Amino acid sequence: MTVQSGATSLAEGQYGFKTDVNFVFGKQRIIRTHVLRTAFHSLAEWKGRNPHVGLSPFKGRNAAVTKDASIIDSEVWVFGINATQTQDIVAAVNIASLYYKVKPSVFLRDIYTKNLNTELKNKLANEALIRANIGLYTKVCEALIGAAKQLGVSHQLNLHVFSHNNNPKIPRDNLVKALKAGGAESIETDEQRPRVIVGDNWGDLSVEQLTHFHLAKLKV
Repeated sequence: MTVQSGATSLAEGQYGFKTDVNFVFGKQRIIRTHVLRTAFHSLAEWKGRNPHVGLSPFKGRNAAVTKDASIIDSEVWVFGINATQTQDIVAAVNIASLYYKVKPSVFLRDIYTKNLNTELKNKLANEALIRANIGLYTKVCEALIGAAKQLGVSHQLNLHVFSHNNNPKIPRDNLVKALKAGGAESIETDEQRPRVIVGDNWGDLSVEQLTHFHLAKLKV
């Protein structure tokens, strides 16, 4: 597929296994020419986790919010972004929009995340972790819809989620519940299973595995 478009990824950790924003249903691929990647970690923390990645850091300002950003492989990375906070998403999208000189809507049509979870060093019990992750996905959906409204985006938002159906941190049934609670009108799971590299929240462990690919359609 040769369609060119933009995309946003949420909660990027290790550069070595960044989210594949070119993947779409049916093992097809889209050439993404405008890519925004957001990281929860600060720039200093991210550099410590990715010491071999060359950076060209700059400050991006949106109203009263200032964020560290960098261009990496012609993509915009913005750091210190909490994907459950509308203003953080707005700030990141505005930084990318200014850099690429395109409308914010370019980055909010297709949003990607991979195994998003609230895992802490002091391990939560399975049921508590699942409840926490249900809340996390719900808040992310709500923040995306809120950001779209603030930025004047009225089209459907496609939230693409890489997460195994049997993910012990949030099984598919719980994931669907969370996405619907956050405003998803429908959720589909691709028949094709992509192979991805996943890691823990601290960059200590990583593994390549087959996973499942879900699409939640959010109405603004």
